[in-house]
Formats: sequence, structure tokens, C-alpha cells
Amino acid sequence: QAYLEGVARDTWRLFERCVGPADHHLPPDNLQTLPHDMVAHRTSPTNIGLYLLSTACAKQFGWIELPELLARLEATLATMGTLQRHRGHFLNWYDTETTAPLLPMYVSTVDSGNLSGHLIAVAQACLEWATEAGDANGQGARLRALARAFEALAWEPDFGFLYHRKRHLLHIGYR
Repeated sequence: QAYLEGVARDTWRLFERCVGPADHHLPPDNLQTLPHDMVAHRTSPTNIGLYLLSTACAKQFGWIELPELLARLEATLATMGTLQRHRGHFLNWYDTETTAPLLPMYVSTVDSGNLSGHLIAVAQACLEWATEAGDANGQGARLRALARAFEALAWEPDFGFLYHRKRHLLHIGYR
């Protein structure tokens, strides 16, 4: 348990350090620390989902308070609303400094599924905290609004065009 909590804390430290306004509140794909710090200014739907879920976990572990959770989730959600998508799917890679999709533009079935699952989990956490917060300082209302928005985003992707009817399998993606 201590090991896993350490991994979770280190994961949160990455996001705490690397997610902010300069990158439109989007998480980097990675941070190289040797021979010097170098942030990969690109992100994917999986990275975004992991960041949102890590933010919820940071609140649950007590590493951040509710006001920071709200600010982080709302900022990333606002950016997500500006990102180019295809049939409800976020594209596989975005430049975090410009929010432009990276070429080749591609929908990854796995990334879309990962993001949808993370969004549902974060929406549920927001609803739980909304119940606890009540309407103190409007925090309960903000949490409920986030929950609605995340759940709506989770169900927007159209997976039908990714389904191979003969094989009864999903394609790995769409270019």
C-alpha cells in the first residue's frame, strides 16, 4: 500500500509541476529529467483522462483542497471544449502549447475508451463531493456542473464507425 501511494504521489507531482496555463491546462505526454528537464508539449486523450482522474485522486488523498480541484478541472474542461474532434472523439495527439491537433490526425479507439472511462469516474467523484459540499460557496453547484459536463463528454464519441461488423471487433482507430 505504501508503495502504491508513493507511485500515486509521484504521478501527482508530475501533473502538479507540468500542467498549467502555458500548456492550456493539458498534461504533457512525458517529462524527461536527464540530462536536463524537457517537457513533451503534446497530449493524448489517455493523458487527459489520467490527469483528470489524478486530480480527483489528489483531492481524495488530501494533497489538494476543493478550490484547487475545481480550478484545475474547470480549466481543463474549458480547454477540452476548444479541441478539434471527429464524431465526438478527441484526436490522438494535440500540441499543448497551441491546442492544434498533431499530424497525422487520428482517432484511437483505445484512447477514446480510456478517456470515456476516466471521465465517468471523475464525474462520479464530483457528484459525491457535491453531496458533501452542499451549496457552500456555490461549490456543490460547480461540482454538479462538472459532473454533467464530464459525463456528457464521456458519451459523445460515436464508436459505431469504428466497429467492424464482419469481425465483430472494434478497429484500432481511424485516420
